[in-house]
Amino acid sequence: MAETSIERLRASPSGTLRVSAPTTFGACVVAPLAATFQQMYPLVRVELELNNRNVDLIDEGFDLAIRIGELGDADLIAKPLTMYRMVICASPGYLAQHGRPETPLDLSAHHCLSHTVWHSRNGWKLGGWDSPHFSTEPVFTCNDGNGLRNAAIAGAGLLLQPEVLVANDLASGTLVQVLQAYLPKPHPIHIVYRRDRRPLPKLTRFVAHLLEHVAERETS
Repeated sequence: MAETSIERLRASPSGTLRVSAPTTFGACVVAPLAATFQQMYPLVRVELELNNRNVDLIDEGFDLAIRIGELGDADLIAKPLTMYRMVICASPGYLAQHGRPETPLDLSAHHCLSHTVWHSRNGWKLGGWDSPHFSTEPVFTCNDGNGLRNAAIAGAGLLLQPEVLVANDLASGTLVQVLQAYLPKPHPIHIVYRRDRRPLPKLTRFVAHLLEHVAERETS
């Protein structure tokens, strides 16, 4: 508490900033922005925890969290950050060898890569289709999105993963997007934090930093 009282007296951000974020979005987006924030404000120590559960900000001592999907805690301040979009893609070499799928029915003739958790929940979830789930027997499963990404780059098959994970690969042509009309519905991403009449500078500046630079990513 003494550290918090001192922080309130300082105009410049300082102290430990504890952030919780979903694994993939946190690694691809939040981690680099936390690094640039810390370079701007060297008195701030960042603790970034990546996990796919909704942490309790008060009980677990987090300053803020990034959450995907619907929000259930009305006691928190929530600021819209961006949308969480999925893409289906494959390497140019794979598509040259196996062809380009045009509808989900074509997936039965393709090698599909699947996250272990998704596979246990009955396959890929697709939009623009009669069923919200499309079951296909994966040829390659992994419990890590980046592992699946690297397998797709090496030509293992079709990949369904968050856009933020493969954005650079799509821009460079290392991976090519397919089935754009059947992508899962995007979900909103929010910054959430506790209500405080006098929020600390480290929190308000970091929230502003995220809002500004995530918006820049989308317009660049």
